[in-house]
This record gives sequence, structure tokens and C-alpha cells, in this order.
Amino acid sequence: MTKHARVPLSATVMLAAAGCAAADNVSYPDKPIRFIVTFAPGGGTDIFARAIAAKFTEAWGQPIIVDNRAGGNGNIGADTVAKAPADGYTILLTTNATIVINPHLSKLPYDPVRDLAPVSQVATLPFVLLVYPSLAVKSVPELIALAKSKPGALNYGSSGGGGGAHLGGEMMKTAARIDMTHVPYKGAAPALVALLSGEVQFMFVSILTATPLIESNRVRAIAVSGLQRSPALPNVPAVAEAPGLAGFETDLWYGMLAPAKTNPRIVDKLYRETRKVLFQPEFRSRFEPTGTQMAGTSPAEFAQTIKKDLAKWGEVIKTANIKLE
Repeated sequence: MTKHARVPLSATVMLAAAGCAAADNVSYPDKPIRFIVTFAPGGGTDIFARAIAAKFTEAWGQPIIVDNRAGGNGNIGADTVAKAPADGYTILLTTNATIVINPHLSKLPYDPVRDLAPVSQVATLPFVLLVYPSLAVKSVPELIALAKSKPGALNYGSSGGGGGAHLGGEMMKTAARIDMTHVPYKGAAPALVALLSGEVQFMFVSILTATPLIESNRVRAIAVSGLQRSPALPNVPAVAEAPGLAGFETDLWYGMLAPAKTNPRIVDKLYRETRKVLFQPEFRSRFEPTGTQMAGTSPAEFAQTIKKDLAKWGEVIKTANIKLE
């Protein structure tokens, strides 16, 4: 064939279709997918990941295995995914603490921007400030007064050093000028066990994780961490309503990421299925009453959120001089 010879239209279409099929990896997924969850079973990240995993299994007919890799405030699980084959079969489910807070607090064995490909920011939700039921405080001002009367005597728990819950406590400590001790745990579930036993007296925890305990009166909710009250807990004030704490805000988001260099078409397929799941009426009716807001942002939008939040938390950590114990 000379360079001027024409390829038949049918052949051109077939060649294009073959190229698209190869790039789209139409067989994906053709084996089980592993969701690496960066915190212990029973916490909000785990609950949300398992709910998404069940829907993926229904839609794709392949098992989605939830693999909890707790520790290092998400760093262990994130590093596992960052170093996994970029084939779409190892996916990260984690929080903003892992992706945009940890880099400012510790030296990481991976780069969350360079080594991970954003798929979607799946949801956002506030923290709830919970206190040990026997603690004689029913509001943020009362908690601050108690802390000032007993400098260093109160312990507050978190799901891990450097997480949003930890930073929420440190931000309140700085703003209210109180002295208290941070006790980190490997996930929200063990931290809540410590709260229920009185090992720690209070803690910030995601509203998703906290709601069942609040409804059963096993803990007392005295504030939410958003600038405004949550529709899910309309009678619980925001921390920002307390005297001297105007503007106080910290929240939590869940995100899905894949190893860097994962085929963009696989990333797009993961994103589209995730968004479809998040906005199913059944899924929304399960989580939105807890104050969880579905996000379902595109990979590009999620990348911008990560960039913006990296800058935001870097400034907060620097200003408050927050360091890991």
C-alpha cells in the first residue's frame, strides 16, 4: 500500500474500536478488587468503605475485599496502595488526615500527590465533640472551665496522631488556652472504647461514627465542628458558638485514590461507578440522616481539593505549632 492509499472506512472503524477497547480495558474488573481502608474496623471510614464495596460487588459481579491497614494515621495503608501495581485492583479509601494533613507532620515513605491518583472525594462530614457520660460538663464552655481548673489533667482521644480529630483538639486547646493531653489510638473504634471506659474524657469523632452512640445515650454530644449546626443534630451547637471560639472549624472527608499511573480510563470507570453508588436513593437515605454529605467529585475536582487543603492545613499546623507526640 502506498502512502496515499486509502484505508477502507470499515477497517478504520474497526481499528479505532480495537484501540479504544484496549485503552478502556473493557474486561476490568475481571478479578477481585481490594479496598485498602486506612483505619480499624468499626470507624466511619470502614463503615463507608464497606457500604461502597457492597454496591460495587452488586454492579460488577466481582468481590470487593475490604482490607483494614490501620496505623500511622493512614500512612501504612496509603503506602501499601502507593507501591501497589497500577492496575486498578488495589484502591485506597482514606480521609483528609492521611492525604493533606500527614505531609505537614511527618516524613512519609510516599508522596500523596506524586504516588496516588485521585478518583473521587466521596463524602464530607463534621466531627462531633463527645464527652465521657460521667463527666460533669454539658457544653464547650463548661469543658473549657473544667480544663482550666485542672491543667493537664484531662485526656482527649483521637483516631490517630495528626488526624482531623487530633487537630480539632489542638485547635481548641490553642484557641481556649487550655492544657490537656492527647491520647492517639489506631482508629476511631478503639478510641471510642477508651472514651466509654473513661480512659479519655472527651474526643472529636466523625458524626457517622458518633450517631449510634449518641442515640443510645452512651455518650454525650456537646458540639459539632462545622461553622454551623448539623441538620442531623440540630440541638447540638457548633464549637464556633462558644465564647472566644468564633470561626472554629474542622471537618472530615473520605476519598478514593488509586496508585499513580493507573490507566485514566480505569480511574474514570471507578469514579463513575462511585458517583452512581453515592447518589442511589437507598445509599443516601442510609448516610445523609447522619449528617454525611455525598460529594462524588471527579478526579480533576478531587485533585484541586487536595491541592487547596494541603495549603490550608499547612497554614493551620504552622500557626498553631502542632507537632506529633
